[in-house]
Amino acid sequence: MRTKESKLWQRINLIQKTKKRWHLVRIESSTINGIPDINACIEDCEFWLELKANEAKNCGLSKYQINWHLKRQRAGGNCFILNQRASLRVLELLQVREPGIPFPVSRFIDNPSGLLKALVACGPDGQAAT
Repeated sequence: MRTKESKLWQRINLIQKTKKRWHLVRIESSTINGIPDINACIEDCEFWLELKANEAKNCGLSKYQINWHLKRQRAGGNCFILNQRASLRVLELLQVREPGIPFPVSRFIDNPSGLLKALVACGPDGQAAT
């Protein structure tokens, strides 16, 4: 994970330490192409989260990442991309949709409250979960 994404993970990890029913694990795998950075379970809802911190049109997702997201969603899983766009000071929550394009789901102000809202949006009460 690049430096900016590592810092985003550190912020997420600080939040999870304050929540009893949250369990987020950073995944580091060189054996599975495309697997997201984080496996998360928030209050009985499991999902995967890819962290990005860039301004690229497709968030800089590789073809392996796009394919992983599409396969997981076809199997009924929830997976998201959390992109930190420094130029706009926002956190974007996206999902890869057919034919393999990151689609914006929600936007949040890039501050501790916004990050918490973005994570909750992936969970059981969030509107992003499909």
